[in-house]
Formats: sequence, structure tokens, C-alpha cells
Amino acid sequence: MAAFIALLGFLVILNYQSSSLVNASITETCKTVAASSPNINYDFCVATLRADPGSASADTQGLAVIATKLTKANATSTESTISFLLKNSRDSATNKCLTDCATMYFDLVATLNDTVSAITSKRYFDAKTYLSAAVDVGDECENGFVEKKAKSPLTKENNDSRVLSLIALAITNLLHIDIPCFSDLHGLLCFFFYLFLSSSFFSRILLLK
Repeated sequence: MAAFIALLGFLVILNYQSSSLVNASITETCKTVAASSPNINYDFCVATLRADPGSASADTQGLAVIATKLTKANATSTESTISFLLKNSRDSATNKCLTDCATMYFDLVATLNDTVSAITSKRYFDAKTYLSAAVDVGDECENGFVEKKAKSPLTKENNDSRVLSLIALAITNLLHIDIPCFSDLHGLLCFFFYLFLSSSFFSRILLLK
């Protein structure tokens, strides 16, 4: 019984902390995410989010969706840029890199579509997994040119992809961890699984003995 109460107390605290973040403004959110990573610029974060008219009234979940959609817009634009470059480039090494990058950004768009769905359905763990992978796409594309000793015509697009993905990931990290057992009531076994994950559970079991 003591362990059950301790776990409930933990969940109440977790919910309270996440609720305080859910109502954060753009400036507060960007201050938080900029402080969490040296690769996120506060002014760029604010300007990026404010580019979407819906950001002014969005909660943290809404801002995560907006940041993800902006990352997707950059990826889609980069696809078009790559297509244009491929039509006009005659260098085989550059073309090979552009072709590889085209595949990367095509997959990235699909991943970001899945990310939006995950965030809106509160599957935040999935969303964070997708966005963590998205962060690396720009660097992987850029590194392809380095390996081929070719000058990259996509440096800006790749840098933007990385920073936008980082912002989306950092904002999504502000959302509370979803606990499917409690939200969907999957059953007693699932309940005890989370009970065992609670560090207080072990200490209280020892005390009860």
C-alpha cells in the first residue's frame, strides 16, 4: 500500500511539472530550449516559431507540432533544391552526393509526418525517437560531400535542417512522458511493471519487511 501511494505521489508531481510547461509562451519555451542546448539560438527559435500564425496561441504540444512542421517544410524545400541541382550538375561526385541526400530528405519528410502524428496522439517517446534521427540527416548529407571531396551546395539547407530538428526535439522533450498503462488501462501486469520501475518501490518493500 505504501508503495502504491508513493507511486501515485510521483505521478501527481510529474503531471504538475508537465502542466506548468504545457502553458509556456514562445519566449519562455525558447529560453528553456536554448538553455538546454548550445546549438539552439534563442532569437532564431523565437523568429522560427513566430513565422507560424498559430504559434501565438499554441501550448507546448502545439509548438512541438509547429516546430516539426517547419522542419518538414525545410526538408520539402531541400528536396526541390536537390532536384534542381541534379538537373544542372555535370559533376559525377556531386551528383552521387545529391542523389544520396535526396533519399535522406525523402525519408525525413516521411519521418516528420510520423512525428506530427505521434505528438498529436501524445506518443511522445515515439516522437522523440523520430526527431533524434531527424537531427542527424543534415550532417549525414553534408558528410557525404566531404567524403567525396566535393563542395556541398546544400550547406545552408543542411544546417537549417539540423537546427530546426533540434528545436523540435527540445520542445518535444518538454512534454511529459506518456505512460500508456495508466492512460489506456492495459492491465495489472503493466501496472506492476511501472511499480517496479519506481525507485521508491524497492526501498519501501525493504521497510515493510
